[in-house]
Amino acid sequence: MALASLQALLQTVRLQLEVTANGGVIVWEGRRYPVVDLCLDGLDPSAERAELLSVAAAFEAAVKYPGRLAPGEDLRTGAAALLPKVERQRFVRAYDAVIAGREGELGDLAVHGLFANDLGGGLVTAYVQDEGWKFNYIPRGRVAGWDASPGTVHAVGRSNLYHRAAIDHHAAEVAQGDGYDAARVIIVDEVFYDREGERGIEVAVPGRDLLLVAKGPLDRAAVQQAFALQKYPISPLVFALKAGRLEALVDLVG
Repeated sequence: MALASLQALLQTVRLQLEVTANGGVIVWEGRRYPVVDLCLDGLDPSAERAELLSVAAAFEAAVKYPGRLAPGEDLRTGAAALLPKVERQRFVRAYDAVIAGREGELGDLAVHGLFANDLGGGLVTAYVQDEGWKFNYIPRGRVAGWDASPGTVHAVGRSNLYHRAAIDHHAAEVAQGDGYDAARVIIVDEVFYDREGERGIEVAVPGRDLLLVAKGPLDRAAVQQAFALQKYPISPLVFALKAGRLEALVDLVG
């Protein structure tokens, strides 16, 4: 069932997935891209659609928008259009499964694999170079060329996102619709600093285009309903954001 669902999702973006003894092959515009791992084991049953969409999105990104290396580029130049994207952890694994299959074409996985920082709560922050009409994910090798720490890259992405659009600090939700609403969870403590309690700021990231920020405890049922309605769901959980990290509030989500 999961495999058929993944194949159907990939077909919506003109990708065909063939299963092989060693994983699979993605076919796009007549070219074949080996995948060393279909990443369908251990799916979270409470978020299976989100898990499958993260795999499909990662496969598409690794085939169509693989990160570029830029020898000699410095951080100031390379990170001018850098923006963060929040994804499920499975996204990184699936992206790297395609890159590993492209070893003969692209080279070392350690260089071309996805650069991401752990955000906590089963989520990661990946980074893209957004050129307006297209974006490419940032690979580990490009960051290595900048000679910058993961924390520095994150700080640059966070600053770029903060200045991308004004956010009403009185709002209970953020839904700018530009593809970066979930990622705005990383700037919640700057925009909504007055909502921090003992455990942090209560937040939820139901989908790519919706961030919920509590003025009080977030309602479990409302978060799960929002998650179910998202075109690109991310997480049905309620989190506490503290010191830049997410922690699931199990007492609120059951």
